[in-house]
Amino acid sequence: MFRKWKFIFLLAMSVFLLTACNESLGESATAGIKAAEEVFHLNDKEPTEEIDGVKLYKPIGLIISEQSDAQNIVFTKSKETFILFINPNEKSDSQLFYNLLIADQNKEIIEQATFTDEGIFGFAAVVKGEDDQVELITSVGGSKMTTLTTKKNIEVNLTEMMEVVRSIK
Repeated sequence: MFRKWKFIFLLAMSVFLLTACNESLGESATAGIKAAEEVFHLNDKEPTEEIDGVKLYKPIGLIISEQSDAQNIVFTKSKETFILFINPNEKSDSQLFYNLLIADQNKEIIEQATFTDEGIFGFAAVVKGEDDQVELITSVGGSKMTTLTTKKNIEVNLTEMMEVVRSIK
């Protein structure tokens, strides 16, 4: 009897794990956007790095490229490249990057959301890329961070990207 229940339990767990691992792109995008929104509202990361007068939080695992300057900061993590654009002429409530994204007819937006907090505007978006890749975009005011990644990295990358753009001083 114990063996039978053990077999049923293992079978049920296997089905559950296979189902959980087979999350759709839309579900991954939704989870990533929700995680980015939580980070936006928490705003609890203090700057840990300074590049040409720009102070920002750098998550563990991201490496800043030596070619970076105050307006274009390049990060790498494993085989992924993250690009942070900073427009110092835009205020914290700027919707420039969001408006550019929405106006671009060539981009197929899978999921996006906007956030506001005490006069600060931000957004996160998941855009369909080529092959199995997606483009992730996070922005707060005049700062925007982008990367190309796979479905399995959406939530982690959007979280880290929002931590970076939300921390910029």
